[in-house]
Amino acid sequence: MQERVRELELNYQKYLIKKRVKALFLGICLFFILSGAYFGFDFYERKKQLFAKALEEKKSLEKKLEDLKIAQEKNKISKEKMKKELETLKQNEEELKSLNKIQITSISLNIGLLKKAFYENPSYEKALFMSKMYYENKDYKKSVFWALKANELDKSLKESWFLFAKAKEALGEIQEAEQAMQFWEEYYGFLEDKEG
Repeated sequence: MQERVRELELNYQKYLIKKRVKALFLGICLFFILSGAYFGFDFYERKKQLFAKALEEKKSLEKKLEDLKIAQEKNKISKEKMKKELETLKQNEEELKSLNKIQITSISLNIGLLKKAFYENPSYEKALFMSKMYYENKDYKKSVFWALKANELDKSLKESWFLFAKAKEALGEIQEAEQAMQFWEEYYGFLEDKEG
């Protein structure tokens, strides 16, 4: 009978050990499941934030690209407009040459008188005339000087700007010529469009 009691006690102890091992095993499994769920959720959240950031960056880049395309198109239109206006100015200048040939030759002899007249009573027209005269005589540096004088007297009139650009172009300073025309187009062309 004592053996039977011992056997039962031994079986009971085995049962308790099995029960504890099962509880421990279940605890470990539950720990891994919860850890996996936590890390999975954390990974998902980080991926979600990264995706949102990437999407925002993509939208920002698309907007910048769109703005650049618009600016490039405006620049292209501005250059085409400037070329057309330069061609128109050249045509007008050819017409003026044919009309004023006699006047120019007689006045070119009295350039000192023209300068004196300008400095006594400065005017846009006199400075512009001097600039044209020097341009026709292929003295482009002096043409630039007198175009700037005319421009000082009235910045909003485009003829002095175009004459300045043509003289600069003749001197091989094409970038300066383009910048001058672009500046006029951006600031004074805008005002002219508003008035027109």
